[in-house]
Amino acid sequence: MDRVKFDGLKSRDWLVYKHPNEKLVLGTQLIVNEGQAAIFVKGGQIYDVFYSGTHTLSTDNLPVLSSVLNLFYGNKSPFTAEIYFINLATKLDLYWGTPDPIQLIDPKYFVKLRIRAYGQLAIRLDEPLLFFKEIIVSLKKDELVEYEKVQDYFRGTLVTYIKTALANKIIKEKISALDISAEIPSISNDLKGKISEELKLYGFTLINFYIQSINFPDEDFEQVNLILQDKARLEIMGEKLYERNRSFDIYEKAAMQT
Repeated sequence: MDRVKFDGLKSRDWLVYKHPNEKLVLGTQLIVNEGQAAIFVKGGQIYDVFYSGTHTLSTDNLPVLSSVLNLFYGNKSPFTAEIYFINLATKLDLYWGTPDPIQLIDPKYFVKLRIRAYGQLAIRLDEPLLFFKEIIVSLKKDELVEYEKVQDYFRGTLVTYIKTALANKIIKEKISALDISAEIPSISNDLKGKISEELKLYGFTLINFYIQSINFPDEDFEQVNLILQDKARLEIMGEKLYERNRSFDIYEKAAMQT
């Protein structure tokens, strides 16, 4: 081929695209669009990475590969190599959620709650070579790798960080799940730092991380609601009158069961 180019897809969900044609010659033009990088691979070995612009494949920009193939400038004989296009644009709409609820005893109301969390993050691949070396081996080298596969790769680590942060906030700092919404900004900031360090190991930069919701099922809230109702009655009636009224309720329920 005398020209290699990838214009991207309508969807921005793609992350790695393997060009289908592997037969090249010196003098082939490699066109890399803005927001892309192209990685040159042969025999499983990375030989170079090209960023946006038009590049003519030659012994000057592929000296190591040229020496391996014993190619000389002007030699038009074909050789095989793989070119992977990498998406370097910021991915804004990545959503996360805890697949299983976190079961905790609320420190204020002493009831078991099943807590879930949901949110969004934005990442950008800044070091394509590091990503390619660390992750692409674990992913199938299909013609197209989408962000969804990378999300699956990181999901376990992400959920572990989130569950740990919520458990620490509720158990160690004794913050009720009903009051946890006020803590969302501080929890998000703490998690952003930890998740950022993890993603950096694979070449990604964490642009934003948000917790959009921390909640639990309505049936769990009903237990808390009963306690709140009892507390309100206590405040209105006074402790002695409340205890007397509770006794009547207990006797009445016992009588109904006999």
